Amino acid sequence: MTREQLILNQASEWFAVLQDKHCSEQDYQQWQAWLAQDAAHARVWQRVEALSKPFQTLAEKVPANLARETLDQVKHSGRRQALRLLGLGSTVVATGLLLRYSLPWQGWRHEYALAHAAYRTRLGERLRFKLADGTQLTLNTASMVDVEYDEHLRRIILHQGEIHVESAHDTMVKARPLVVDTSTARITALGTRFTVRSDLHSGHVAVFDGAVQVAPEKTAPLRVEAGRQVRFNIAQITPDGFAELAREAWSAGKLVADNIALRDFIDELSRYTPLTIHVSPDTAKLRLVGVYSIANPASDIPVILAALEHALPIHVQKTSPANLTIIPR
Repeated sequence: MTREQLILNQASEWFAVLQDKHCSEQDYQQWQAWLAQDAAHARVWQRVEALSKPFQTLAEKVPANLARETLDQVKHSGRRQALRLLGLGSTVVATGLLLRYSLPWQGWRHEYALAHAAYRTRLGERLRFKLADGTQLTLNTASMVDVEYDEHLRRIILHQGEIHVESAHDTMVKARPLVVDTSTARITALGTRFTVRSDLHSGHVAVFDGAVQVAPEKTAPLRVEAGRQVRFNIAQITPDGFAELAREAWSAGKLVADNIALRDFIDELSRYTPLTIHVSPDTAKLRLVGVYSIANPASDIPVILAALEHALPIHVQKTSPANLTIIPR
């Protein structure tokens, strides 16, 4: 998820909160604090506000001057599951306008699915579920999944993020295939333990036990054996070497750096925090080896950054409350 998408999610979420009849004064204050936190928040909020003008529900609850005064404070500058607005009566049209304004039709459907996913994790959160057949499903940070089991198929739909699957034998007399569907491919489990990461346009599979079949929408399927990993999109599958320990370690609350560039490690770390962490060109290619706990990101990330400063010739500089920059020491 890009930073723009994340802010859109948050703005739409606040839009839903402010429309709720149980919205409190504390909610208003927290919304104002969110607006003032970052100039980008105000810009995105203005988009949401402009597109929702034909609908007066929000205006009836929040005095117009309150929103305007708050925006003015940051003028130099999505949805607490924002798109749940799709189920809030007259706001369905406002949300549709927002989505059509921001996204092509495929993206609209994708965002709608994200809003209604039955299994989900927040930024920095991991959750483990046991499905009806005994399959163990673990969701990584900011992931959204649906599960559909019927008499023919056991289907896990990964809308966004990353999952770890430990498949179980089917309990039905006639065994049903277990599949993971992403926006670009179907992954069929063949008695296996594997991870899948996916966004709207591409994905990655790493297999640690058994095998899977990866079948993109527009190319021939490929069997991937234990110990291998591949990248895929709608039209191709690209082998990606041996299955990396890091691809599975997150399910146990660990980040593994196996001689990787600092820039790549920070990219992975950034998936667990709202902080923006910049890596200067002079430090980006430094190599890193280590295993770091990410079970509790709020407390673990400061420890990780301190460990990086100890292990590498770098300094982590706080440039604003929500921004860090890694520079040479």
